[in-house]
Amino acid sequence: MTKYLLLLTFACAVCLTACDDKTETIKEITVSVQITTPDSVTTVPESYQVEFINYNDNSKVEKTAGADGKVTASILPGVYTISVSAEALEQGFSTIYSGSLVNENIVTDGASYTIEVKVAKSGTLVFKEIYYAGSKTPSNASYFRDQFFEIYNNSESVVYADGLCVGTLYTNLASATQPTWDKENAADYVYYQWLWQIPGTGTQYPIQPGEAIIVAQWATNHQVEALNPNAPVNLSSSEFEGYIAASSTQIQTDEQAINLNLIYRMSSFQSMPQWLNSVNGCAYALFFPDGKTDITELTTQEGSTAQGVAIPISLILDAVETVKDETQVQLKRIPTVLDAGATFVSATYNSKSVARKIKETKDGRNIYQDTNNSTNDFEVQDTPTIRRNGAKKPSWNTWSNGN
Repeated sequence: MTKYLLLLTFACAVCLTACDDKTETIKEITVSVQITTPDSVTTVPESYQVEFINYNDNSKVEKTAGADGKVTASILPGVYTISVSAEALEQGFSTIYSGSLVNENIVTDGASYTIEVKVAKSGTLVFKEIYYAGSKTPSNASYFRDQFFEIYNNSESVVYADGLCVGTLYTNLASATQPTWDKENAADYVYYQWLWQIPGTGTQYPIQPGEAIIVAQWATNHQVEALNPNAPVNLSSSEFEGYIAASSTQIQTDEQAINLNLIYRMSSFQSMPQWLNSVNGCAYALFFPDGKTDITELTTQEGSTAQGVAIPISLILDAVETVKDETQVQLKRIPTVLDAGATFVSATYNSKSVARKIKETKDGRNIYQDTNNSTNDFEVQDTPTIRRNGAKKPSWNTWSNGN
């Protein structure tokens, strides 16, 4: 009996050893990237930051490419977004280089990719904070009327807000399928579904360096009992609001904030008695008209009657892609030259916002990071805050009571 027990024990040991030997270890593979620039670009940066992001397991590998644009990395096989960014200073302007490949299934050792970066100048005005997710009332009802975004003068010179246009781009929800447009050189434009314009004669609304303006859906105190005591913000000090005079169903009241001029809203929004941005995240963009582009002219989608306002990419000062969560980062609505990534708060009605990171502080004024990649430039805030980090209000806002 002892003999058989010893043989059985030996056999089991051999089996376990054999099973251990067959256990597969996932090995890293090597991938290479070649970064190129359009023929029109005469100056290239000294280096590029390259990120391999796997959103399935929230892992990231960071590398630096030299001026030749070549880089290699060792990564585990998987689905990645490869993001490229660089910044160069030239003649007093900050030039942003950005590009990406999204949703690439990288499983082959030695795979190589080419990414052409686009080039854009960093804007003087930037989105500093965006609150789109909404909040919950004490009775657990969904509340979305407290949405706002903050626009900050990130430059060293005064900028006049008069005539500034802001809004959201197609599509209202992030989607892998984007509309095509019946327009020559259609890829050179972005297409607005909501478009507003700040009024003014040209010099009525100066924004000094380090100052910010608040644009509210409804510029009221949302924390009152009649609205939502759980709301994270009091927006009564906002400079501007998207007020729409509507029918007897109107809930929104016309507050002290200056009313934006409504330029366009797509047909499915025509019956809405208020401005509503998707709580799942919209694509935001702002620009100043150039005097040549008709901002009231509509362009039609191919195979559809839906229309939007086409604005040249070259006019866009800043654009930010917001989505619901990490699974939607690759669903791009904004061209990568304007925003190579996306930012998110991971849920709806969670009272969270996204805010731009501080790059540096100069003479007491915060300068915010703007690499045209919202994944890198923004971070989630548990509580939305207007004029976060000491941003100043414009002197012409006389109704804010110091807030």
